[in-house]
Amino acid sequence: MTSSYNCFFLGSLVVSLLLFLGSTSTMALTKDINSTCYRYSVDNSFVHNKTFCLQTLTAYPPAVSATNMVELVKVTLDLGSTQAKERAGFVAGLEKEPTFKKYFEMCSESYATIVNNFRGARLCMEDGAAGAACASITILETYDDTQSVKDTIGKNTDKASKKLMEMTLVMEDFVAIADAAISVIF
Repeated sequence: MTSSYNCFFLGSLVVSLLLFLGSTSTMALTKDINSTCYRYSVDNSFVHNKTFCLQTLTAYPPAVSATNMVELVKVTLDLGSTQAKERAGFVAGLEKEPTFKKYFEMCSESYATIVNNFRGARLCMEDGAAGAACASITILETYDDTQSVKDTIGKNTDKASKKLMEMTLVMEDFVAIADAAISVIF
């Protein structure tokens, strides 16, 4: 009887320890995500949409499984790159629209630059924390491109322009998340 009790006690202790260690690493990760979502960006502004930031990062498996801040930065850059590619694809389809062709061509160029900026920043982060300065500069340039898209289509009232404007505003949230994550280690 004592042997069963000892096995049960030892098993319970091991499970408790594993749960504690798991919660400790989750707390550390939550701290990194919170540090990102509540961080002042390089331009001294908070991530404007903290709720979006927290929901996005905590629901995105690569962000949740990032083991340190450098990995979280890489995840935010990969996520931003994916989002920029989706928007670039949307804009490429709009270039065929004869009425606003020149506007959408300019937007397409801006989104191609945004995709390249995320890729470039990600390459910078291959050097770990030492690459944060390079990544920061590259991501900051992305704000100019999102502003260019907004300036180009801002007064258009057609459905496609409005949709692109909404997509660009959300893209700015992804840029802000990456910028804030980089600034945590920079």
